[in-house]
Amino acid sequence: MKFVTRALAIASLCASQSSAFAPSSTAKHAIASSQQRFTSTLSMASNGSPLDFFSGLFPKQQGSAEAKPKIPNVVVDSDFTLSYVFAAIGIFIILTSPSASCVADGSGGICEPSVWGAVQGGLNLLFASFLAVQAKRIRFVFDETSFELKNVDVGASEEEVLTASGENFVVGGANRWDYDSFVNFDFFPSAKYPILVYFKETQTPTEKWSDGPGKLDKVGGGQIHFFPAIANVKQLAEQFELRGCSKKDA
Repeated sequence: MKFVTRALAIASLCASQSSAFAPSSTAKHAIASSQQRFTSTLSMASNGSPLDFFSGLFPKQQGSAEAKPKIPNVVVDSDFTLSYVFAAIGIFIILTSPSASCVADGSGGICEPSVWGAVQGGLNLLFASFLAVQAKRIRFVFDETSFELKNVDVGASEEEVLTASGENFVVGGANRWDYDSFVNFDFFPSAKYPILVYFKETQTPTEKWSDGPGKLDKVGGGQIHFFPAIANVKQLAEQFELRGCSKKDA
């Protein structure tokens, strides 16, 4: 009887000691969840690529790099300021250059212009008319890759008639230049009071760099171009910068 009693006591003591090392209900739940995830990962690997096993072990990064937004094509607005200025200068010269006979007469009133005044004033008016026609006819266009000069029929809508302006009359080739060929651009005498639009590029063949206005370039390293400021200079500057055209500091 004593033997049975001792055996029962030893069995009870072993049971209590083993229960001290048994996992709690929370631990059991965590272990079961881990086993479930591991089983799911093994199942994915068996059904797909062997690399899927590793993708299941590491979380995927959310959100890939967004594609760079495309810059829309831009047709720069025409600007007739330069033609107005030269027309005003021409009229002023004519009005302030009376003939010698009218001055000697001293009768007052409006006098006919002198020959010098008529010639000088007339040349300014003629140049003003030329600039106005060019401002009406030529468009400065920025597309995805290049800067281009295009023509438009006077009095027609731009959407219907924008066409290539033909070959450059100085160095030949299309009046179209890639942005990455630009090495400089500027406005003379300044961006605030522009008369000429200037830029320099390396797309023109090297042997042509000294043709036309290129003869004035003492630095070298490209073909220079000048255009009268018959387009909105502020828009031109913004587009040159936006498209990444190189510009040297003054």
